Order: sequence, then structure tokens, then C-alpha cells
Amino acid sequence: MKKYIIYSLLIISLLFLVTGCGKKESNSETDKKANDILNSTPSNETNSNNKILIVYFSRTGENYNVGNVDVGNTAIMASYIKEYLNADSFEIVPTNPYPNSYDECLKVATKERNEKARPAIKNKIDNISSYDTIFLGYPIWWGDMPMIVYTFMEEYDLSGKTIIPFNTHEGSGSSGTYNSIKAKLSNSNVNTNGLALTGQKARTDNGKTDTINWLKELGY
Repeated sequence: MKKYIIYSLLIISLLFLVTGCGKKESNSETDKKANDILNSTPSNETNSNNKILIVYFSRTGENYNVGNVDVGNTAIMASYIKEYLNADSFEIVPTNPYPNSYDECLKVATKERNEKARPAIKNKIDNISSYDTIFLGYPIWWGDMPMIVYTFMEEYDLSGKTIIPFNTHEGSGSSGTYNSIKAKLSNSNVNTNGLALTGQKARTDNGKTDTINWLKELGY
């Protein structure tokens, strides 16, 4: 009887390890799929009135809890949204790239936060006025949005637009940033019903499912 119980527990444990966390591909496989989606152009046949733009900041290199990646965790979420909505996307690219090393990036980002810096953005959106809705994505860096996201919000006139935030994190959820965006963009319609996923979950099928279910809840 004792052997039977031990054997049963072993089987249950193995099943949990295989199925408990959902399907997770390697970083390289996940990155390639996301990169293909983010670099694709939406089809006019399925979205002739393409008034949705996904704006995101996401860091590659060494990421906490997921290792070295070619496509950042928030960019993975952005790819799910882009694929589902067949929308346009824009990546916020810093003029001065952040270090690949997690520890070195920590030093730079902490200094920026303490100084309330506004890091320069390398690329530009020429037709921001043509979009009605903007999904705004970012990681949580030490209790706040990266300072470069504030740069974006200050450089563009987002008055009258619907802003829908989403983010990745490693335990802090949205860290109050949805309300921070609402306060910052007081002339915009900011939907504080955003979505926050851990970096690890964002890279799994469960993360994709959660993202799509969230979009459906928003009415898409």
C-alpha cells in the first residue's frame, strides 16, 4: 500500500511538471515568432480602418528570471495584441541603448529614475494623429515605468485618444502605473483596466491566452 501511494504521488508530480505551467517554448522559438509578427504589416483586407497602434518599450539582453533574450518580454505581449487585432505597432527605441547586462542596466535605470530623466527616443511616429486607440506597453522597472515611456507621453499629443496600458513585471503587478498614465494624460481617455503579466508567463501559451481573453473583455 505504501509503495502504491509513493508511486501515485510520483506520477502526479510528473504530470504537474509537464502540464502545470502550460506550454513553454524555448526563448529562441518564442522570440522568432514574436519578431516575425512585430515586423509584419497588417493586411488591409482584414482591417481597412486601421486606427489602432501598439506602442511598446521592451528590453533585450539579460532579463531577470528569463535569461538572455532577443525579443523582450513586453514585446512578446505586444506581438499577441498585434496578431489578434491585426494592428500597427511601434517600438520605442532609445537613442542610447541600455546595457545587455541586467546589473549594468539596473544602475543606468536607477540613475534615470532618481533624476527623473527623459531618455531620447531614436525613432519617430509621423502619423500619430491618424490613430484613435493606442495600446501602451512597458516593463515595470523598480516600481515605475521606464523613464523613456514618459519621454514618449511628453513628445506626442495624445489628446482625445484612448490609451490602454499593458505591462510585464516580476512580482509588482502594474505598480500603480495605469493611474500614473491617467494622471499624466489627463486629456486622453485612459482605460485603467490594463493587463500585467510576469515576464515568464508572457512567454508561454498561457500568457498568450490571458492576453487574448483580456482583449475580448475590452470588447475586441
